[in-house]
Amino acid sequence: MKNTEYLETIYKNIKMATQSINDMYPKFRENDLKTLMKNIETKYNEFAKECHELAKKKNIKLKDNNIFSKTMLKTSIAFSTLTDKSSSHIAELFLMGTVRGTITLYKHLKNNKNVDEDLLDLSKRLLEFEEKTYEDIKMYLKK
Repeated sequence: MKNTEYLETIYKNIKMATQSINDMYPKFRENDLKTLMKNIETKYNEFAKECHELAKKKNIKLKDNNIFSKTMLKTSIAFSTLTDKSSSHIAELFLMGTVRGTITLYKHLKNNKNVDEDLLDLSKRLLEFEEKTYEDIKMYLKK
């Protein structure tokens, strides 16, 4: 995999997470969950900024997720929260997305040792952040 594709994968992962937070945010009822999610979004935005800086340095034009992906996510969240807007359910939805993102990052790290070291470092730090995010959010799950 080339640097461009690798960085785009990281960037799209980040953008999917921030869109998820923004789409779910109006549904949050607990203030502490709202605060946590805003803090998580802030950190994702810092990673996105770092992606832009690396893209500029490497002369890469980053592509965002396509409109189909964005619409599918928004629709999925809307349908999934029609009958259950509980913090537990919303946390579960976000955790499922976090796990998918973590798997994608992990696979890319394992299978792409030939990309630039700064991209590998960014990917590792994002993976650590997503693992921490998982731990922080799972406490909102209820039986």
